[in-house]
Amino acid sequence: MTKTFLKSVSSANSKFPKELLIWNYWDHEHIVGTHFEHYKKVNILYEDQKVCFSERWAKLSFIPFYLKTTDLCVMTNENQMDVFHYAFFNFIYCKQTFVFEENSQKECKVTRHTHLQVPSFLKFLQPFFDKIMQKWFVDVWEEDMPMRERRFKVWKLGFEDFKGINYINNPEIIKNNSLNREYKVKLPIPKITHIKNKSSEKTFLRIIKKSKHIGYGLPDL
Repeated sequence: MTKTFLKSVSSANSKFPKELLIWNYWDHEHIVGTHFEHYKKVNILYEDQKVCFSERWAKLSFIPFYLKTTDLCVMTNENQMDVFHYAFFNFIYCKQTFVFEENSQKECKVTRHTHLQVPSFLKFLQPFFDKIMQKWFVDVWEEDMPMRERRFKVWKLGFEDFKGINYINNPEIIKNNSLNREYKVKLPIPKITHIKNKSSEKTFLRIIKKSKHIGYGLPDL
């Protein structure tokens, strides 16, 4: 049976540096919280500085059921991330390429290229597939925005993961108003909310269904 690819391209501009956006994409903990309408479970099977191998239970826009996928995410280079999705015993194969373009002001544009392999007779689904992918990109982008904004705000105040902000933790430390930190990400992202077991796997389950911004929708700093 001959096969072809359904294709879709989405892009958006942000006011955030490239590495903060990469942090966002590799922050598996928020997937079942911030994106609770799309995901109900994420199981990280293996992860290092460039690769993440996982299982995800997701529901696409306009699709009324959850689909389990096996995903391989690779930082191909400092400006590109490739994600390979497999489902239904590898019968479904999809590749997504994320391209990060950062300008001189440290603002980043993200472009996502999606290719879904299908039998050639399903080529007529191209418009529907593109509509699903475009909506998915916009929905997820908007849901992530409060978390990105808060992360960037506290970072510029001197925040460090699992340490907080030093002059808030210790009143004797004077706030540095001239602090100008360049955002840096170190993969893999540290995690604390996964279900702990004896294996190296890290499983995240959706436990809150009413607020997509739980933990992120706090007052402005």
